[in-house]
Amino acid sequence: MARVRQGEQSALELLFARWEAPLFAFFYRLGCPPAAVEDLAEDVLVALYRQRHRYDPGRPLAPWLFGIARLVWKDHVRRRSRELARTASLEDAADVPAREAGPEALADIHEQAARVRRAVERLPEELKETFLLRHYHNLGYEEVAEALGVPLGTVKWRIHEAVRRISDMLAPAPRERA
Repeated sequence: MARVRQGEQSALELLFARWEAPLFAFFYRLGCPPAAVEDLAEDVLVALYRQRHRYDPGRPLAPWLFGIARLVWKDHVRRRSRELARTASLEDAADVPAREAGPEALADIHEQAARVRRAVERLPEELKETFLLRHYHNLGYEEVAEALGVPLGTVKWRIHEAVRRISDMLAPAPRERA
């Protein structure tokens, strides 16, 4: 990033190659239509380059980069609010299970993963963003707080609340008495 701050184009290309997949995954997991994921990742790269002078080399890059990505996402949502009603499911972003699992085990794994993805999709936007940055992009609490521009306590509460709501959604329904 230090070389990018100096305007070195090849360093920008290397930086994008390193962060392209995490940015794609971030947008996709937020519900971005697959056709727009690449455009949004490129928008992040353009914004990063334009604001390169604002980056503090003494701080980790990930929170700053995901903070930019979050702003790009919010702009996209504002511009395309009607299109977002038809957002893509997270099902295609699932990790491929181990090859040694049999067909029944694979079916169970896919069903569980689909249930979790549906639960995450149903979270309010703020909880979903926080949860995704923490659990899918492995940012620390402080890094999530920096990326979202919120206090650390807010991040901790959002993670707790997201996990609670996901657990509630995944809990078996209580049986009705006959």
